[in-house]
Amino acid sequence: MNIQTERLEDHKARFTVEIEPERLDNAKKAAARALAKRVSIPGFRKGKAPYHLVVQYLGENNILQDALDELSQEIYRETIGQADIEPYGPGSWDDFKLEPSPTFIYTVPLQPTVTLGDYRSVRMPFEVPPVEDDQVDEAMRRLQEQEALVEESARPVEIGNRVTIDIHSHFTDDPKPVEGDAAESSESEAPPKGMEFVHQHDGQINLGADDEPIMTGFKAAILGANAGQELEFELTVPEDEEDFSDIAGRKIEFHVTVKKIENVTLPALNDDFAARVTQSEEKPLTLLELRMRMRENLQNAVERQARERYANEALQEMVKQSTVSYPDAMVQEQIDAMVKDIERRLQQQSLSLDAYYRLTGRTAEQLREDYRESAVSTIKRTLVLREIVNAERVDVSEDEINKRIDELAASFGEQAEAFRGIFDTPNMRNSILNELLEQNVMNRVIAIARGEAPVLDAAPVEALAQPNTEADATAAEVSGESGAVE
Repeated sequence: MNIQTERLEDHKARFTVEIEPERLDNAKKAAARALAKRVSIPGFRKGKAPYHLVVQYLGENNILQDALDELSQEIYRETIGQADIEPYGPGSWDDFKLEPSPTFIYTVPLQPTVTLGDYRSVRMPFEVPPVEDDQVDEAMRRLQEQEALVEESARPVEIGNRVTIDIHSHFTDDPKPVEGDAAESSESEAPPKGMEFVHQHDGQINLGADDEPIMTGFKAAILGANAGQELEFELTVPEDEEDFSDIAGRKIEFHVTVKKIENVTLPALNDDFAARVTQSEEKPLTLLELRMRMRENLQNAVERQARERYANEALQEMVKQSTVSYPDAMVQEQIDAMVKDIERRLQQQSLSLDAYYRLTGRTAEQLREDYRESAVSTIKRTLVLREIVNAERVDVSEDEINKRIDELAASFGEQAEAFRGIFDTPNMRNSILNELLEQNVMNRVIAIARGEAPVLDAAPVEALAQPNTEADATAAEVSGESGAVE
């Protein structure tokens, strides 16, 4: 068997495999015997007719095709075993040539490869914005609302009311195309036309003078409505709203039912109020102590958000410096996962994917193409992050896993010990390991970008990332049928 290997530009390998004519002849004879057992040839019992009569009765092409179907799998497995490649998934049998010698042609997707650039040279300023007084005031007001005196009102909706409403809303336009760095750093596709925005029953909204619930324009749309009234209106997401920067400019149609209108009387902000909301603690807090704690909690939340944003931006810079190669099969698998996620979200709205296609006028092919750029971005990010894990020798200790299990179990209070057994299983420990590994490597990315990472003075360890077990299991298989048999 003579194997010639050619590396293709789309991260595949093409194998041209010549075999001895005798091997094909033997395969044809085996195919003929198998066929003869399934058909009746006059003058012979099933399976007993000589080869030349089976060929004459069934036809040379039929026997050849059956022989090739079986032989192609056998040759492929032998080729993969001898070739110096790492398949990503099953290959395809593309063609067969009978002359000048029996030759099989296969293409095989290859495992992705990553060459990190000078990722340790990435430097970015890190800033955590301070929590402003008005943010603390807003948080304190939310506490007031939880302790408020509430009375039902027969008047139309006005400022100061609490309203109970049902909301159904969806996007009425297609996502706007994103170009440049923003597109590359996007990890999730923008919601498509027809996708739900907010779906809520019996939601309670407080209409403070400075509040803008849901999004800009929503409060104005429901002011003056009466209990039991149904409203329909369309809003455009403002371009300058930070919370909705990923859907800025999109149009959203709302269907709102006002179910209840209530007057809300807020309690005074004083030491009695602070003591009441912290009465379950060992020592109730004063108003000043409560504000100080609220500021600290808010600052911690702001820092977590800043670190997450900083880590993603630093990682994206590292991705730009890296060379990443991957087969299209990997992209298709990522798109499959994204489409399944869309399907799951649609099912929550009692919609099928086919119904979505009819409503939006899009096809399955168009939806998959919409997701391609995001899928490629996700793949690059994941592969580079995995390579950084290896290069930086980031790992997770058993103590870290046990500590995380203790934290998860502790959230169940008196039942903590019983729930610990649920978390302390091989599958859960592996899931926790992956969660902690991502946290640890993102912390290392932050340290690198801030110039605080430890110096590496040893050779990298073997890859810690989990292997693609599905690809490994199918690497020795060949899918598809040959082209024209020559």
